[in-house]
Amino acid sequence: MATDLSPSAYDAFAPFYDAFTAASDYETWTQHVLPEATRHGLTGETLLDLACGTGKSFLPFARRGFRVTACDGSAAMLAEAALKAPEAELLHCDMRDLPAAGSFDLVTCFDDSLNYLLEADDLLSCFRGIAANLAPGGVALFDLNTLRAYRTTFARDSVSERDGVVFAWRGESAPNLPPGGLAAATIEIFANTCDALYERVVTRHEQRHFPRDEVVALLGRAGLRCAAVRGVLDDGRLVEGADEDSQLKVLYIARHAEGGGSE
Repeated sequence: MATDLSPSAYDAFAPFYDAFTAASDYETWTQHVLPEATRHGLTGETLLDLACGTGKSFLPFARRGFRVTACDGSAAMLAEAALKAPEAELLHCDMRDLPAAGSFDLVTCFDDSLNYLLEADDLLSCFRGIAANLAPGGVALFDLNTLRAYRTTFARDSVSERDGVVFAWRGESAPNLPPGGLAAATIEIFANTCDALYERVVTRHEQRHFPRDEVVALLGRAGLRCAAVRGVLDDGRLVEGADEDSQLKVLYIARHAEGGGSE
């Protein structure tokens, strides 16, 4: 699921991941992104979801009738996903080295997972794996963090609590991070075990910002074309004007290279 956060670290994070992402509304997110995929040619109902974590990212698609295959680098994350969706085909693999899992109408990668790939060659390898698994006429959707995310969220400290678990986020990014820069944050998790004792789990997250021109160029080298880029508003709605300074994320829509250029 990540380059610098090892699968073993995500294994430790897995029991707390759903609580940590409790504020993320995946149902509403799917309502926004699925029409965008349909607008760019999606017609079938087979889905490959990369870096699926505990399965929250693909469950709304499954509820809409998609036949789901999903992968993650953490076995513990996949175990949580299997409990939610025993009918899904789950693959334990690194998204930089995707197997030939099939020919999918839709390939997705959400929750800024691609930002964990710190080298351009790693992102290129992932894009090539997406291209190899994308059906003719298929659509790929993925999001990336913007400069605003790294200059704000990744540059600040915060504490939150959910279901008795406390999450202490320590941002380590520069508030003036340049395009293409590296950012990091540490999450300390305090979970009540018994007799007022707490388990402490520490994970450190390193990410890279990818400018739009670089993403588009890497897609092209992988045999894909950027069909569109949408800005993601704070409430998850998509807008045509993708702005690195005012939005936390951008959504990319990609297709196979044959058939025209990008918007």
